[in-house]
Amino acid sequence: MTLRPVHTPRWPPVALLLVALMSGCRAAPDRAAPRLAARADVTGVTVTLSGAGVRRGDRATLTLFTPAGAVRVPGRAAQGGQLVLTAPYVRAGLTPFEVQYAGRRLSGELRRAPGAPVTPLTLKVGARGVRVSQVRPPALVLHPLDAQGNVTDLPVDVVIRRPDGVTLRRRVTPTHLTAWTFLPPGRVTGLLRVVATTGDAAGEVGEVDVLPGPARNLRGDRGAYRDIRDALGNPVTPDESLTVTARDGDWNVEVPLTPVEGRARSPAPLPPGARVQAEELR
Repeated sequence: MTLRPVHTPRWPPVALLLVALMSGCRAAPDRAAPRLAARADVTGVTVTLSGAGVRRGDRATLTLFTPAGAVRVPGRAAQGGQLVLTAPYVRAGLTPFEVQYAGRRLSGELRRAPGAPVTPLTLKVGARGVRVSQVRPPALVLHPLDAQGNVTDLPVDVVIRRPDGVTLRRRVTPTHLTAWTFLPPGRVTGLLRVVATTGDAAGEVGEVDVLPGPARNLRGDRGAYRDIRDALGNPVTPDESLTVTARDGDWNVEVPLTPVEGRARSPAPLPPGARVQAEELR
C-alpha cells in the first residue's frame, strides 16, 4: 500500500497560508493524524483508521476507484481509537482508494491477486464437428475462475486425445482473461476428446466429432459407385450430398449422388472420366 499526498491548488503564498490556517482550525489541531491500514480478503476491501485522534462517532467515507466506476462506503467509529470501513468489492487487480476523514483525505492503492481456480472449468470448443481435412482446426477456450469470479493466472494443462490414438499435451497461460489452444484433429475420423486442468480444478471432457473430408475419390462402373472416399482415404459421411461431373462432347454433365455406407448409384449413365465433387465446409 502506498500513500499519496492530495493535490493542493496553486494559491499565492499568502492565500495558501490562510487556507492552511483556516483548515487547521476546522480540523481540530489537538487531533493526531490517524494511521491507515488496508487489506483485501474474500469478503471485500477493509480500510482501518486507528490512533488516539479517532473518537467514537467520527464519520468517514471510503471510495474505491474501480473500472466499473467509483464505489463509496460511509462509516462511523464504534469505539475510540479505531474506525473500520468495509466495501464488498472482490475483483482482482490494482484498485486505488481514498478515505475522507475529519477534513483530511488519505489515498492509497491495493492490489488483489486472483484466488485458486475452482471446479468445474467450463470448456468452450469452437466446433462440435470438424472435417478431418479442414485447414483451421477448432479451438478450445477456457475462463478458469476463482471462487469470486476472477480469472486465475495459473497455467492450464490441456490433454488432447485424437481418434488415431495420438495424445497431445499443451500448457497455456491465461492472457486477456482467457486461455486457449487449437485442437489438431489429425488425419483419421472418429471422436476427439479434450481435458483441461489447472491447480486442483478440472472440467468435463470436451468432445469433437472428426468427420471425413469432402469426397474426392470414387470407384465404380455403369452408374454404380462404391468406395467413395475423401482425399485422405476416409470413407465419406453417410447421406452427404455429392455431385458427379463429366463431359459428353460439348456438354457438361452433372448428376447428384447421395452415398449410403460409401456406395451410391447414379440415376443416369455418365460418360467415362467422371469426377466427384463435394462442398468444402469452412
